[in-house]
Formats: sequence, C-alpha cells, structure tokens
Amino acid sequence: MSDRSKTVVGRFFDRPSTPPSWPNFGQTPETDLTNHLFTLTTSHVWSDTNRSSNEKQLSGNVQRILKLKHNLNSSLTALSASPDHNQVVVAGREVLKVLNVSEREITEEFNLKNRHLNKYSNDVKWGNTSTKNKIATAATNGSIAILDVGNGRTKIDRKIDEHSRAVNRICFNPTNGSILLSASQDCTMKLWDLREPDSARFTFEGKCENVRDVQFNSINQYDFAAAFENGAIQKWDIRKPTIHERKLNAHLGSVLALDWHSDGRTIASGGRDKLIKIWDMNSDNRRPRDVIHSMTSIARVQWRPDHPNEIASCALLSDSRIFIWNIRRPFIASYYFEEHEDVPTGFLWHNSDVLWSCSKDKFFIQQDINCSYRPLSLLSKCSIGWSVYDKIAFSIEKYDDLIAEDQSRSIPPSSNQFRIIQRRTSPNIIETRNEFQQKTGIASLPTFDHKAFSYLAENYIISNHDIWSACEHNAKIAWDVQRFRTAQTWKIIQLLYGILEPVDNNAHKDKESANSLLNDSSPTNPSKSSNETKESDSIKDLNTVTEKHNESLDDEVYSFYDDDDDDEFGQVEERGKDSEFQQPRRTTIKMKSDIVQSTYNSTLCRNWDKESIMMQLFDYYAEQGDVQMCVTLILVLGDMIKISQERVEQWFFSYIELLHRFQLWCAATHIISSCRVPSVEMMNQQSTTIYTTCNNCFRPILNSRSGYWICDKCRKMLNPCSICHNTVKGLYTWCQGCSHGGHLFHMKEWFSANNECPTGCGHNCSVAIE
Repeated sequence: MSDRSKTVVGRFFDRPSTPPSWPNFGQTPETDLTNHLFTLTTSHVWSDTNRSSNEKQLSGNVQRILKLKHNLNSSLTALSASPDHNQVVVAGREVLKVLNVSEREITEEFNLKNRHLNKYSNDVKWGNTSTKNKIATAATNGSIAILDVGNGRTKIDRKIDEHSRAVNRICFNPTNGSILLSASQDCTMKLWDLREPDSARFTFEGKCENVRDVQFNSINQYDFAAAFENGAIQKWDIRKPTIHERKLNAHLGSVLALDWHSDGRTIASGGRDKLIKIWDMNSDNRRPRDVIHSMTSIARVQWRPDHPNEIASCALLSDSRIFIWNIRRPFIASYYFEEHEDVPTGFLWHNSDVLWSCSKDKFFIQQDINCSYRPLSLLSKCSIGWSVYDKIAFSIEKYDDLIAEDQSRSIPPSSNQFRIIQRRTSPNIIETRNEFQQKTGIASLPTFDHKAFSYLAENYIISNHDIWSACEHNAKIAWDVQRFRTAQTWKIIQLLYGILEPVDNNAHKDKESANSLLNDSSPTNPSKSSNETKESDSIKDLNTVTEKHNESLDDEVYSFYDDDDDDEFGQVEERGKDSEFQQPRRTTIKMKSDIVQSTYNSTLCRNWDKESIMMQLFDYYAEQGDVQMCVTLILVLGDMIKISQERVEQWFFSYIELLHRFQLWCAATHIISSCRVPSVEMMNQQSTTIYTTCNNCFRPILNSRSGYWICDKCRKMLNPCSICHNTVKGLYTWCQGCSHGGHLFHMKEWFSANNECPTGCGHNCSVAIE
C-alpha cells in the first residue's frame, strides 16, 4: 500500500442551501473521491449558534479541509516543523520521518530511521537559517544525533555523547541555527556550536534537580530559560555561564514545559501541579501575573501566534484534549480539540488557526481552529449569586452596541486615540484584563439581618441546667435586637418548662396539724378549732401572695400579645367565687434561688398539651428558615422534647454551616460540643491537626523526621521568633499568610503599633491579639 493510501483525510462542511461545487481534478467527484480516499466526517455537527463567523463565511463555497490525519503505525513523542512550515519531522519509539503537509493531503518524504540511530527519541528539532537542512534528535541514552536532509538524501552529520543521562529537550537558537542547547537528566544544560567539532562550548549547572525543558528567547538571542524537576525556573545569559540571572520557585512539583512570549519578556510555564503560570521575567515581582487552573498535569505549552493572550496546552496523563486558554479569562478554555484517542505528546502552530499535533495513538493530525469545540459559547453570560450578608451579585451580557458606547465614553476623541487602540491590539503585547464583556452589579436586600444573627449566636445560653434562667436571658437578648416574637416565645417556654414541680403546702400543713392534735390534747382556744385557724391563715397568706405576684408580673413579664398591641399586658384577673376554675391552692416554687410564693392551678397545667404546642412551634420556625431558634430550643430543653433525629441533624448541620459562613468559629464549636447527636458531635473529632509551613522555603511540614524543629527540605530551623530570633519554647503565635511568628508577648507588643510582619516580608498580617 502506498504512503498516500495510508492517509486518512477528514472534511468538515457547513450546511449551504445548495451543494458545493467540486474542485476540478479532471475527473468526476465520485472518481476523484475514490482515488484520493477522502472521507467525509460528520461526527461533529454544530448548530448555528456554535459556529464561528469565519466558518459561516465558507457556506456555499469550496470548502477547505479542516482536518487531516496520518497514521504512522508507532507511538509518537515529538514533532518539529521546517523553517518554511511545509514539512514536519515526527519522532517516536520506532519512527523518525519527515512528512509533507499540504492543504489536502499528508505524504511521507523521508524515513530517517536506520540502524545507526537511537531506537527511542525524547525530542526532535528542525534547524533554522544556516541549519535549515539539519534535524537534531535527543535520545534516552543521553546522545544527540544531527542529521542532514539536504539535497534529497539523508546522512548522519554528527553524533554527540556528552550527557551521562537521558536528554529531555533540545533547542536551536532562533537567530543563529548553529547554536544548539540541550537539557538532560544529569542536571546540566550544554551549548554546542555545530560549526565546531569540539565538545560543548558551555555547560550550565543549575544546581537543582533534573532539567526538564529549555527554551531560547525569541527576541534576545542570548537569553534562555530552563525548567527543573524541583519546580524552579531559571533565566540564563549564555555570555555568563557560571551563574543564572534569575530564579523563581514557580510550581509545587516538576515544571514540565516552558514557552517564551513574542514580547521577549513574558514566559509561560506548565507543571505537574496542574497550573499554567505567566511570569514577567523583567520584573522583580516573584509572583505570577496570571494563573490558569487545569484539570491535569501540563506536559506542553505554546503561545498562539497573532493572539497575544491565548496559549495552548496538553496534558501529561489521562486527557487526550488540547486546550487553548485566554489568560484574560483563565477559568475555562476558549477552545479545545479532541481528535486524538490518546494523550498528545507534542503540538505546534502551523499558523494562527491551524495546529499540528502528534500522540501516543500513532496519529499525526492537522486541525483547524474552526473545527474545535468552544465551551464559552455554550455558557450563559448572565449569572446571579446570593451572599450570606444579604447581598445579590449579578452579571448580564454587554452587547456590541453597549461596548462601543462605553468605549466612546471612556476614550475621549483625540489625536492619540488611534495609537491607544493600536497598542491594545498589538500582537506582541499581552492585554490586561480591562475590557469586560459583561455588566456587573451588587444589590442589597433587607431579607436577613446578619448582625442580629451573629449577636444571638454569640450571646444565647444553650445550657439546660437552669431552664428558667436560660429562657429569661435568651428572651432579653432577643428583645435587645428587636426580635419581639422570639422574646415572647422564650417567655412561653419559660412558663411551660421553667417552673419546677410544685410543693403542696396544704398537704404539709395538714400533716403538721394532725401531729399537733395527737401531741397536744388541750387546745389553747377551745372556741375555735385548729382547722379553722389554719384555713383563715391560709386565706390571708393567699391574698398577700396574689397581690405581690400581680405587682411582679407588671414589671417582669413580657407581653404575650402581638407587637402592635399597645394595651397593658401581664394583668392577673381577679376571679370571684363563682368562677368555673376551682379554688387555687397555695404552692411554693424555686426561682432564681429565692423562695417565691405563687399561685398554681394544677388542673390547668395538667390539661396543657406541651408536646403539641412545641411541635407547632418548631414547624413555624422551620418554615421561616430560622434554624438558629430550632437548634437553641433543642439544646435548652434537652430531653424534655422528642423530635426525629433526621430532622434534628438537618437543623444542626444547617446552623453550623451558617456559623461557618459568618466565621463564628467559637459559636459553631460550642454548638457541636453541646449536641448529643453522634453525627454532629463527630465533627469536632475530625481534622484536628494544624498544618504549618516552613517560613524559609514555604514547604508544608508533614511527617517531619526532625521532630518539627528543622525543615526537612531546606534544613533550617523552623519558625524562630521574628523579634528576638530565638527558638520559641512557650506559647507561639504565627501568621498563616506569611508563616512568620514568634513569642506571644513579642507579637502583642509589635502588633500593638504595627500591621506589617516584623520580618520585613511585606505581608500585612493585621493580627488582633487580645
């Protein structure tokens, strides 16, 4: 079978109103399709809303092929384009070939694999300028082979064996093709001048771990950047091979890929920590200017030509897609391709719209941006969010006419207006995030009083040791924040559950009178019986107690009526002898450690259905969404009420979540500790370890072998006092933002007059120590 017959070509068409005209190959469309084995692929059918404007312009005309695939029958690891971008060299475990890529087909030009070359290639690069006919390959055994493909023949021009371990990356200087740079597992980078047969001209030692990638600056021919296994990025000048110019601790884990921006000062890095970071190498800022979060580890990154804010990436494992990100909108990819069935191992831009890629699935694919998926076009540009502080944030789409109107208002007409617009659209400058396509706003709705919620959460009594006192205190707290209905509820609960079991004084008096009659046979007043005497005394005491009780109710008892009722409340009605209620008996109860005489109607209290009242009360507050009241009632009443455990768990979890949202950590912990539901009580028994980081290298201190006194990574003493620089052996306080701290009294003294960290790191700790 010929090489051309192995090529599988995919075509994507719009849906024009009339069939498109076929190109004139001198044959009918049917025979032409048969000879060229064109396959019409219709697995990706887009709606009109998902198609770009460029794609819609192709309707009704001759369609260009948007996807080409070529099977190389072996797993591929790298590719590189020729200087004229008409050919591409692909390398893999069993393959090293040069392919001709045209608009309609892919054919094999050279097979560079022979018995003199290494069997497996990690990387391959095509030369430029003076070395445009040379191809360099990097192997796993540490050797680099230079092949000459000029004049239609292939030969090995040179073989370099100076690295002791595998070579991960090689790179030609963009302005001088005779300069070759390599990065190896032996922790070194070497630079060769291919015009000289001698050994490497320079050896750069980063004094880090394995070197994973090297890239020359496209603007400054003397600068290059290197990525290391320990997460560091170094910037070097080849004229100063002894020391690097700058070093960044860029990623947590290996840095696997680098790419310079066309502006010559910005570099993108991708690492095993699933992040793409954008760095300004000419700035003293050690933080990235932009960060893109991916779902998997990043294996390759490359800026998109003529689109200074877009960068492409592919994953190291488990994801076969190639994503294109916009750094101004880094949270979701602008485009992605998923033509490969296995993980892509390399890709490059043929031009600003066409991408070449290779993969472990043995295919080389040319794909156009017009056949990519666009996740952003499927998302709504209108959204809404509700804050716990009773605010609503919203965003709505800004249409083109509104954008033009806003731009005309923000940029006054002047002679410099054209220059400003040109600077924004320049392909060599990264645009900042100052052009929004949405209108945003925040509205405040008075539906929830978070200040009252926080005040109640911090001041409520949830103990059930003294129900009367707890209800009295909680009623006053609710009254302070103008929760009058809640205050009434607490007073009702106080009367229902706060009164202790009454002591029957009549029975006690009868017992005493009986004993006195047995012991004293001669009464002092024979004209008046002892029973009559005690009955008259009891009536006098009852009248006295009733008057005192009425006065106390006027002063202490809250109104049990609606808040709008201005009438007097708490009045005790005097009932005559003809009242339907039986004559009240004098009883004694204990309230606030004082013996208070009160009236108690035993028949009325026995007829009250407390459980039914409480169920209606809980249902009311549950419907209102007041889980704070439900939880507090459960904790105060304890075992006096019976509610299903499922319902109780739901209330507790909801209330604790609210407390956490308002950062009321102490109140939430108190609620969890007081709850007797096992699933809730268990929350205080999980995640009880506080993890710290080293204040020198900022690495987490986990399972330290040095007893948490010395960092296992940098071997420096952990967290000495930032003021006296001595080891802290007593109470220690530290900032979780910058990891610096010290003795408690030293920190109190410092932060009483300062807000910034005493070490001079610049972090605004803003510690409030009481």
